[in-house]
Amino acid sequence: MFNDAWFSQALHMSIAAFVATGFAVAGVHALMILQNKNVRFHMAAFRTAALFGCVAALLQPLSGDRSAKDVARRQPAKLAAMEAHFHTSERAPLVIGGVPNEEEKQVKYGIYLPGFLSFLAHGDFDAEVTGLDQIPQTEQPPVAIVHYAFQVMVGIGVLLLTIAILFFCFVRKNRWRKKKWLLKLFVVSIPLGFIAVEAGWTVTEVGRQPWIIQGIMRTEDAVTPMPGIGWSLLIFAGVYLSLSAMVVFLLHRQIKMVPVIYDNPKQMS
Repeated sequence: MFNDAWFSQALHMSIAAFVATGFAVAGVHALMILQNKNVRFHMAAFRTAALFGCVAALLQPLSGDRSAKDVARRQPAKLAAMEAHFHTSERAPLVIGGVPNEEEKQVKYGIYLPGFLSFLAHGDFDAEVTGLDQIPQTEQPPVAIVHYAFQVMVGIGVLLLTIAILFFCFVRKNRWRKKKWLLKLFVVSIPLGFIAVEAGWTVTEVGRQPWIIQGIMRTEDAVTPMPGIGWSLLIFAGVYLSLSAMVVFLLHRQIKMVPVIYDNPKQMS
């Protein structure tokens, strides 16, 4: 657990969990408000969830910056794949979007921000950033998958950050209550945090290939031929599917219980 990467990774993932959960819960309550169902309860619940999610969304870029600098120092091949940075250079550009072409060693249709990758990686706009040309071919991760997953993660993060800023612009005196467009943004964001988390884990796990222990053991050497491993997969899949079904059932029941509990004077007293 306590290797060199643990703090930046754990911090980034913990904040991401608050973002994903906060926006998802707030989005559900925002939907109930828009449908004019038990508005008093859902407004209070929305405010609580939105505060957690939006504060976390504001903090996430700071943890992301720390993670990027850590990856640049320890896993330059991963950083190069994340940005499809094929050629080592100073004042390296940050690429937004684009389609990586691994054969031609270039990114087509991307937006380039000169020097920003150098700043992201080393805190200096003129710093040199290692490209894939300095990494042996057998030690390079799949560029396209890592690049697209990174773009999805960052894109969603920026969108949720924007929603968080808008929320805090209207949080005083609960002015957000009359902003239906803002509530609709929260509804749309229900799945986005979880998509960003999955994209982030794709960057982490695919980006470290071909290593399972960086620079020490390759993934292909760690695969075990243990018999019966398929049964373990089925058992774990069954457990998690059961837990997922239980969570959906409990959440659905909680939503259904709201009018019974909060619209009943006897229950409220």
